[in-house]
Amino acid sequence: MSFTEGSVIIDVSVSALSQTRVKTRSTRQGEISRALTGQSVDSPLAQTLIESLYALCPQAHLAAFDSALAAALGKPLPDRSRKVLYEIINEHLRFLAFDACVGVGIKPVPEVRKLGVLRSLCVSELAKPEPDYTKLDAQIAPAIELFVTGTAPESFAALQSLPDFEAWMMHGATAASRLYAQLWETVPCRRQTSVAMLGADCPLSTIEGWLGTDLSVNCPLINGTAHQTSALARCENHPLLAEIAEQYSCGVRAQFVARLIDLMDCWKSRREPAWTVKAAQTAPATGLAHVQTARGSLLTRVVVERGRLANVKSVAPTEWNFASGSCAEQVLSTIEYSSEAQWKRDAAWILAAIDPCIPYHMRFAHESAAEA
Repeated sequence: MSFTEGSVIIDVSVSALSQTRVKTRSTRQGEISRALTGQSVDSPLAQTLIESLYALCPQAHLAAFDSALAAALGKPLPDRSRKVLYEIINEHLRFLAFDACVGVGIKPVPEVRKLGVLRSLCVSELAKPEPDYTKLDAQIAPAIELFVTGTAPESFAALQSLPDFEAWMMHGATAASRLYAQLWETVPCRRQTSVAMLGADCPLSTIEGWLGTDLSVNCPLINGTAHQTSALARCENHPLLAEIAEQYSCGVRAQFVARLIDLMDCWKSRREPAWTVKAAQTAPATGLAHVQTARGSLLTRVVVERGRLANVKSVAPTEWNFASGSCAEQVLSTIEYSSEAQWKRDAAWILAAIDPCIPYHMRFAHESAAEA
């Protein structure tokens, strides 16, 4: 079996009236889960594959698999919550200072090389049985101040109200504030979708009802309905997001601001991280893990029979957010078309907000007047 990173396919049908209909799907087919099925519960293959192929959030995937397996075997759960939380912090920081900027065509700040050094440190420390969190804090706090807040993280007050946020944003002292200023200036308001949220508080018993069926891992639908998961699902009740909804009714702005809120919430709660990993035995010899990532919920279910992995199923945030009828489909379909270049520019902000963890490819098809 060959392993590929996969991609998100975005098919754009353009009508004669320049309206678009969009279909999205992930090409990932759960290759790693299939490779693990049939392996001994003691096989090192899971850790090897996860560390090799899930470069963006290996700690989350390791926590999900190891916790689901331990639950299936009736063993104590591994303590991975704090590692996962620090991985989320690092991913949010990189998103706000680099990934989102590159995705929408904003030149990163020269100091961005420091993020590469920090990422290497985080990967190295989090791979240890006992990471030095004090050492990580000493490097992460200055990076948050440099790239995001412009002040010590503990004194950051821009999230207290919409006027406070917009004053910080317009001051433009950091890469993140300039990113938001560009969003506010150039991107049209697009309404929040009606797609149901999959949040961190979703009960494991409910999730077992989904994953215990023939749920597709590349197009997960619950009773035929798409769900979405993101940082927004974790902090959708934050007062600042309520103000943004009232003032702008813009889902793209809400998604972007939720990443900032979630970063600061994670930083504040970094010593109490239990919410990042939930796992339990949900059926005989069956373990289920619900793990948080920067992009949303990661679900992994493991069934054990006679000392072997009889079934492994894992669904990542990208697959939820780009399934048929997804939030991505709904918002992308609101973009009017004048040219492929224009459509791609507008779509880049939406795709950055939803943030797939694999590359995406757009394909355009033009309908004739007769077809329309």
